[in-house]
Amino acid sequence: MPKDDNIPLENRSYVKSNDLIRYGKYRSSNLENKICSLALARLQENPENSDLEVRLYPGELSRLVSDKQHIYRDLKELSKSMTGHTMILEDGKGNFEAFSVIPACSYRDSVFTVKFNSCLRSHLLNMNTTFTKIDLSTALSLSRTSSYKIYELLKRDLYRSRPTVNKGCVDVEYDLFEFRFLIGSCNIDSPYVQNRIKTMSVVDWEELYHVLEKNGSKADIKFKTTDRLQNQCIKLAQEELFQKSDIKFEYELIRIGKSYKRIRFHIYPNKPSNNSGSEERKRYLEQMSGEYQMEIPRDMTTVTQKLYDKYVGHNKIAKEDMDYFIRIAEDPLEVAAAIEYTDKQGYVANYIGYIVSVIKNKYYMDDPTNVYKGSHSEAVAYNEIQEKSHSNETKKAVWENIKKQKDFEYFLAYEEKEEDLSFIELDELMPLDDSCKKYVEWRLKKFPERTPWHIQTDD
Repeated sequence: MPKDDNIPLENRSYVKSNDLIRYGKYRSSNLENKICSLALARLQENPENSDLEVRLYPGELSRLVSDKQHIYRDLKELSKSMTGHTMILEDGKGNFEAFSVIPACSYRDSVFTVKFNSCLRSHLLNMNTTFTKIDLSTALSLSRTSSYKIYELLKRDLYRSRPTVNKGCVDVEYDLFEFRFLIGSCNIDSPYVQNRIKTMSVVDWEELYHVLEKNGSKADIKFKTTDRLQNQCIKLAQEELFQKSDIKFEYELIRIGKSYKRIRFHIYPNKPSNNSGSEERKRYLEQMSGEYQMEIPRDMTTVTQKLYDKYVGHNKIAKEDMDYFIRIAEDPLEVAAAIEYTDKQGYVANYIGYIVSVIKNKYYMDDPTNVYKGSHSEAVAYNEIQEKSHSNETKKAVWENIKKQKDFEYFLAYEEKEEDLSFIELDELMPLDDSCKKYVEWRLKKFPERTPWHIQTDD
């Protein structure tokens, strides 16, 4: 049975290796970015995923695709686009490789399956190098491709921020032509670019830009002039990230000779304070993770109608999800049994996918057992501390008590060494749920005989 975790959307995240963020160039639309972000979060719920395939279910898709009546048509076009993109991934030492990010997509029985290229495995799963954690709700809320790409780029270096050093500012500089390809404003899929790259021993991004400028179409270069790049791209991303994300930035263009050749960013930690931006992000999260109901089909039995009445909106189950559950079940009552069984599990991640698995494998016929990392006792331990930290009022109290534990310094040393996470990231930037969870998991791993319910709180 899969080991999953029922984490609300607003608390989900995904990770990418720093090399993938810094050196990987590919073109994508904003919808493709959202699909890939959600797929990555799903993929990383199961690090042992051998085929790098991810299934996205009807309720999730209906919230991402704007036209619910033509979801098949839109996903068909999306699949053509996603499988047609080439990534150029350098290693920072003059070497590079080229491959399709998504070699295959499929849409069957209302389930959209995305397959990531095996070349990306070491950059997405079980990484032995530095990585960056991306907040999923932030990635999904960004309205511009350039905002999304700039967010990932700058987030990569935010970990270096120290409040007592340069007021928390971190400086990072990019070649301006390479930056254009990094954020997707230059079409790296162009055959002119691809053919020229094949002849290069070291990628020259300025030369590729001029190849595209000379031979490509008008659509191959967005924000062609420096003024357009600033006013229609960077400044809009600057404002959106300030409103919605955990980073803010200033920047300056640097001349070399008569032309601007480099761009320098000054990055700061940020707590969104703009009320309109916060409300906009809140509305988006409610749209993504709240109840989503559509007209219930009229040609259904009384039993089926009662299932829809009871479960649409339950734990964010969408009407489209119920459609799918009933279609794959031998009997509608199996759907109710599967949902009730899933709700009894102590640690479940992909809630919809788990229910699908329960229906197909009839797990509900077994006695339900809470299992976390193969251990019932660890599930009890995890659940107890999760219950203590459930409310907003007690989350901070739980974390403050964890910081007082005698082994907290050992925990920090482990996170610094193994996860490249600083105290500031754990204490200020990361959601408290994630910080508490990391401590629980470390303690269970380090001291399996000592359970986290020994942690005392003041509530």
